[in-house]
Amino acid sequence: MATKDQQVRHVAEGTALGVLAHGIEAVTSAKLEFELAFEAAWRRWSRAGEFPSISGPHAGNLFWLGVQKSERRQGPRAAWDTGQWSTPYVVLRDWTVEECLDLHADELATVDDWKALGQLFVAGFTFGHIRYAEDGVAR
Repeated sequence: MATKDQQVRHVAEGTALGVLAHGIEAVTSAKLEFELAFEAAWRRWSRAGEFPSISGPHAGNLFWLGVQKSERRQGPRAAWDTGQWSTPYVVLRDWTVEECLDLHADELATVDDWKALGQLFVAGFTFGHIRYAEDGVAR
């Protein structure tokens, strides 16, 4: 069984790829909204049970902390740049989001599972707190 930190890291990376797969450039870094969006997505995601260390009333905070640490980690396929906006990005040079998703998918969650989590996560944000990749405009 993976440690709590390994599970959080895997989910932060998978969510980054899932968000990118939907053409999202960034979401707000406002901590409360970020955590609530994740918690709502996590409750609805069919694969959440595969990550038992991310549960309970602090799941959103664990995810938020994992996202904050992601940029400093060694060896990820994707990470998050944080500031006013939380911006997911592919770390592997010249790799596409789809290629990274294929590499990240495993027995815990498939490519489609990560895309579903990304979609559920983004759905939790309010108007003006999502930036789309095609035009960089917040909606």
